[in-house]
Amino acid sequence: MIPPADFRAWFHAATGLVALGLGVFPYALSVAGAVLGVVAGWIVIPRTPLEARLRRPGEPWLNGLRTYPVAVILLVLFLRPATLAATAWAVWAAGDAAASLVGRHVRAPALFGHRKATWSGTPAFVVLGTLAGYGVGRFVEATGGGAGTSLPVVALAAVASALVDLVRIPPDDNLPNALAAGVALFLGAHLSG
Repeated sequence: MIPPADFRAWFHAATGLVALGLGVFPYALSVAGAVLGVVAGWIVIPRTPLEARLRRPGEPWLNGLRTYPVAVILLVLFLRPATLAATAWAVWAAGDAAASLVGRHVRAPALFGHRKATWSGTPAFVVLGTLAGYGVGRFVEATGGGAGTSLPVVALAAVASALVDLVRIPPDDNLPNALAAGVALFLGAHLSG
């Protein structure tokens, strides 16, 4: 049995794989899928045993399980072309999951005294977020999602998201992490292109 904290991180990363479809699906279908994600996160999952498996002890109802689909719909609605939305989603989903898994399983000191960030988890966020974002971006670009961006711009998005992850912004880090990646990609793609 996978420990609950690991299961949550793997679930977070796995849902990011849906971003691969943003190059194939028409925009309206992508938006409809994101809306269904909100319905799943806010209405369906809370009524299933999956909620108990994913929820952290003592966590309030408004948590990452609710903010994750909201962050996704914001990326899909406002970050165009679809390749940039998919890249931001992959950076954040893979990076945040990697930071959680590596940070808890690879012993390292706290990053500048931060209560949850470590010198192993934060670099894992940047490296795996960059690689996942760039790979997903290239795939979505090849499947019709529009022009992607360069590896340095994706790395900038991963660094921005990882840095925002160090700041406690209630209720959860999903919205700020996703938005930091999205804004960095938007600016990097438009300033470099």
